[in-house]
Amino acid sequence: MAMRRWFPPGNKFDDGERQKAQNERFGHFDSTRRLSWWLENENKGGDSMRLRAKNSLQTGRTPSNLHSDQISVLLCDDHPLFLLGLKTFLERQNGIRIVGEATDADTLLRLATRLQPQIVIMDMSTAKKNEFSILHQLAEFCPETKVIIITGYCDPVDLLRSIRAGAQGYLFKSSDPILILKAIETVRDGKPWIQREITPQLFDVITDLSKAATVPPIQTLSLREREILRLVAEGLSNKEIANQLHLSVQTVKVYLTRIFHKLGVRNRVEAAQYAIVHMNEWAD
Repeated sequence: MAMRRWFPPGNKFDDGERQKAQNERFGHFDSTRRLSWWLENENKGGDSMRLRAKNSLQTGRTPSNLHSDQISVLLCDDHPLFLLGLKTFLERQNGIRIVGEATDADTLLRLATRLQPQIVIMDMSTAKKNEFSILHQLAEFCPETKVIIITGYCDPVDLLRSIRAGAQGYLFKSSDPILILKAIETVRDGKPWIQREITPQLFDVITDLSKAATVPPIQTLSLREREILRLVAEGLSNKEIANQLHLSVQTVKVYLTRIFHKLGVRNRVEAAQYAIVHMNEWAD
């Protein structure tokens, strides 16, 4: 053990002597190792902090860079108690980093746009509001983010619509916790993940839709989409439609994109013409 040098009271010494004395005490640690030594011996840090210090010594990385190999996850659920449980479970898993949490779609979109997480895990009740508009917005503002939907009850129609809107994963809230980890890893790798118990119902819906393929495209529009299409046919701009329906201009654009896709048209002029020509096919 190195002896601490003692300087008599009133003895003046230059900065070089002071640094030399400090180096003798700390064993010539460089800045990273000195920080790691402090973390290793800091009682308040707990096991997780000491583990991060140990890793920094082995890899040469500073603690601020230790998240690069972790999957960043943003959570959203309108039930705070479930949200807390999910967050607590995932925070204890190696390789996963919770970057934020939300209880509504607006907060989720704001956080996702700023944080750009790899994975968003959200509940179906939040996802399906406003005709799954949050999924379309996430696809636009966070193109690299993958979405996993969790639900307490499986509505196969909602499942299919969420997939069409961009969701890549789907599982029950009552599932074994290990399944959420498998879903995160699978979706992170760019592959879809749907819980096995859900697939029979999904196939039933697909079969029913194929039988109903003769339904006019205009009747596949939701009530909100039809409302927007009527206003487009009347010649209103996106801003005017947004003001009249109390929506954002961006939300109107998302709806129009979906309308164009369903009707097989390329722009608002063709959509307006389609609406006028096929007015008699509109369902009440």
